[in-house]
Parts: sequence; C-alpha cells; structure tokens
Amino acid sequence: MPEAFSQSLADIWNNHRNTLIVLAIAVIAAISTLIVVPETEQAVIVRLGDPHRTINRFRPNADYGMSGAGLSWRIPIIEKVVMIDRRVLDVDMERQQVTSADQRRLEVDAYARYRIIDPVKMYETAGTTDKVSEQLQPILNSVLRQELGKRTFGAMLTAERGEAMAQIRKNLDKEAREYGAQIIDVRIKRADLPDGTPLDSAFTRMSTARNQEA
Repeated sequence: MPEAFSQSLADIWNNHRNTLIVLAIAVIAAISTLIVVPETEQAVIVRLGDPHRTINRFRPNADYGMSGAGLSWRIPIIEKVVMIDRRVLDVDMERQQVTSADQRRLEVDAYARYRIIDPVKMYETAGTTDKVSEQLQPILNSVLRQELGKRTFGAMLTAERGEAMAQIRKNLDKEAREYGAQIIDVRIKRADLPDGTPLDSAFTRMSTARNQEA
C-alpha cells in the first residue's frame, strides 16, 4: 500500500509537474502580498522609495479596533512596509543647568511625551521614531531653558510654573509638527539646586528664613 501511494504521488508529479510548480509559485506570491498591521502600529507602504499609502493611521477619537489594523496587502518587491508606533512615546531631556530670571541656578530633569500623527511626514523627515526623539531632545533642552529663564526662582513653585510648562509644550509642539509628531505633555521630573537640594525644599527653607527675619 505505501508503495502504491508513493507511485501514485510520483505519477501525479510527473504528469502535472509544470502545473504544480506554477501553483506553488502562485501560493507563495499570494502569501507574500499579505501583511499584518498590529493595533499598536501604523504602516506606511513605500512604493519604489516613495510613500504610497498608510494603513491604520492614528486618528483621534477613533474606536479601538476600528482604525484599519489587521490583515492588509502589498505588492512584493515593488512595495515595502514601514511600521511606525501609534502609541505615546517619550523623549528624555539630558539633565542640564538652567538660570532663572533672578540669576539662581537650577539642575533640571524633564521629559516630553509625543505621538506620531502624520506617519508619512515622519518617514520623509526622520525615518524612525528613534530619529524623531533624537531631533526633539535638543529642541526640548533649548525651549525649556529659554522659558524657565524668563521666570524667577520662586515662580517655579507657583501657578506660573504650569504656565511655563504649557508654553514649553506649545513651542515644542510647533517644532515637532515638522516631523509628523504631536506633543502630548512636557513635565519636569526633578529640579534641584547645584548642591543637590530639591527646589521645593530650598524654597521652603528660604521662605522660613525670611519669615523669621520679619
């Protein structure tokens, strides 16, 4: 029985070799056209080096699962797929010294959160989200230093600090749009005096000393 079965397969192969080869090539070609775009990714289909279309592009207020993720297609060889994160991403600022308007120095750590809202522009200007973060980091450093430098040491612990952060976010967002990104938030993780004393502790100590003198 096994010999008869083997002979039958051999006969089928010999009699329909060309057809089977064509079918196998067709199946492989069909499979190679299929792509899976996860819900957390947006895809740019690049045709011969130029962005051609997007899949699962971020849209505000779109219901989960209704944005185009899942099975899609591409033209093999001619088109390639570039996946871009749809989630909120972080860019950390290197710890740097900031001088306030009243000439007090602070050591500041900050970060920004952003999302890619124009994947085609991001692909054309930066290529990857890592490159976007690299471009945004020095801009964040600059706008934070400039904006905090307009305010006094004491203002850093009042409502004026919130106004400063809002302005920093606005200025950074303007630059981020050039890379297809939107700034969601900017936060200061830590602000210390050069000797390591936290800003809030230093300000409390100064206020107490002034009250005692009064």
